[in-house]
Amino acid sequence: MKKITVWFCILVLCIVNVAFAGGSKEPQTASKADDSFKALYLVNGNLGDKGFYDSAASGFYTLQDEDKATIKIVEMGRNEASYEGFFLDASEQDWDVIVSGTWSVKELAENVANQFPDKNYIFFDGVSDVPNLMGIAYKSNETAFMAGSLAALMLDSGDAKVDASKRILGFIGSMDTPNINDFLIGYIDGIQYIDPSIKVLTSYVGSFEDVPKCMEMTTQLYNQGAQIVYAPASQSILGAVTASSKSDKYLIACDTDIWTAMEGTDANAVRNVLSSSLKKVGESLVVAMRGLQDGTMSTKENYTLGLKSGSVGLADNANYQKLVPANIRTKLEMISKDVGDGKIAVREAMGMTTEAVATIRDSMKP
Repeated sequence: MKKITVWFCILVLCIVNVAFAGGSKEPQTASKADDSFKALYLVNGNLGDKGFYDSAASGFYTLQDEDKATIKIVEMGRNEASYEGFFLDASEQDWDVIVSGTWSVKELAENVANQFPDKNYIFFDGVSDVPNLMGIAYKSNETAFMAGSLAALMLDSGDAKVDASKRILGFIGSMDTPNINDFLIGYIDGIQYIDPSIKVLTSYVGSFEDVPKCMEMTTQLYNQGAQIVYAPASQSILGAVTASSKSDKYLIACDTDIWTAMEGTDANAVRNVLSSSLKKVGESLVVAMRGLQDGTMSTKENYTLGLKSGSVGLADNANYQKLVPANIRTKLEMISKDVGDGKIAVREAMGMTTEAVATIRDSMKP
């Protein structure tokens, strides 16, 4: 239990940003020509999270390097009472677009955007009805499809940790809700695309943060025959990581590239993490800001981005390269392109009834 507590602390730091770790509240700036596109990113925390915030910043650096844009990244720190001042100051300056995310600053971003109707704003990982604030959401079903395809292909990889005779995979979600079930439906579709005979064991933690329960339930999935488990389990995902390590079975994580986040502090704990299904915030912001410049996108609209734009997908890190054979990685690249091009259809749970989701889930039981 002590190890779980320690690892949970590590994960929380990774997910919600390491408070004051290597990040200054002073703006980071890059000067360019006066007529260049000018973009500001307000970080509701500090860089160094190896997650959403760092990913968003990478998109800004891409615009700076490839498009010669003028960028500024402001780390607002963890004092949420100060955020409004940062937003107001930024809105009174000469920026072509002001970017922020995630859910914890959505209401503030909308309020400020309403106060400055002539300014352009982007909010990532959510949508909005404010006419000058573009919301960017992500196709969870498509990134989960890639996780399902990876898991199914690994069953026949010849890996010593996988028993190919047991055609069972696992899914551990945080809650039985539409947004989590969107991952489930995409995961099932990805599995069935590879092999319709594979079965799926599904469990829900019933909490976003219950690490011990997630560990217990993930362990049960392994004990019941699941060869690989996919875990859209929110903050409780460290329980799945712990179960994967102790059971010496493979895991596919979600949202955070958890191997990259933890390999420097506890490489043994994440040694069995094949990959993570990601919302690639940086790539999505490059798409959105270029779209603003060329007129193909507008702050009057919300956009849901997926594999076609490179805004979601699997984490391609050193562990993925090590554990997943080259032929499978190549196959996954082809699948990703086909989904993005619409050649492979992926269902969405968001438009399904609770009964429809339950029917699909139950049909996958061993």
